[in-house]
Amino acid sequence: MHFSGKNKVLAVLLAALLLMPVAGAVSDSGDIKEAEFFKAPDEAADGENGLFDELSVKAELYNENFDEVPMLFKRLVGSQEIALQIKQDDGNMLYATAIMRGGMVGEFYSYDTPEDPISKFGPSMTVETDEQTVHQILDSEDPLKEAVQSMNEGTLVVEVEGFFRKAVLWTITKLYS
Repeated sequence: MHFSGKNKVLAVLLAALLLMPVAGAVSDSGDIKEAEFFKAPDEAADGENGLFDELSVKAELYNENFDEVPMLFKRLVGSQEIALQIKQDDGNMLYATAIMRGGMVGEFYSYDTPEDPISKFGPSMTVETDEQTVHQILDSEDPLKEAVQSMNEGTLVVEVEGFFRKAVLWTITKLYS
């Protein structure tokens, strides 16, 4: 995404607005219950059940350390459906979906086909990569910077819908390059 002239000022203003914390809106729609967040299955903890189980454990760690996640990344993932398509080292494809709730992983599940059989609306973000790139990112001292580097190299492809998500993704790629 390239901005010039007046659009640069708009992009900087937009990025500043996205970085500011947003206060919750008051609702009179009845009782609001706290969401139940994702918990990795206990059998995933040994890491012997493949890439999905490893990602499940990492998703749980992400939620546990949510306070340390950069605000800009929280804004990008927000409350949406993220589809993952990962080519595994054995040649098989891993298809998974992360349902994000307020930047945290609310649900995380896998399926056997490119189309999510559970999805009602379809993903607003799609991530395509390979297992080697996933491990490079997960094992990195700075996973966000490693992810941006992988995006720049073309080994991690992230597609987002909507102007605001595209602007946030563009900002992340500039800040973490």
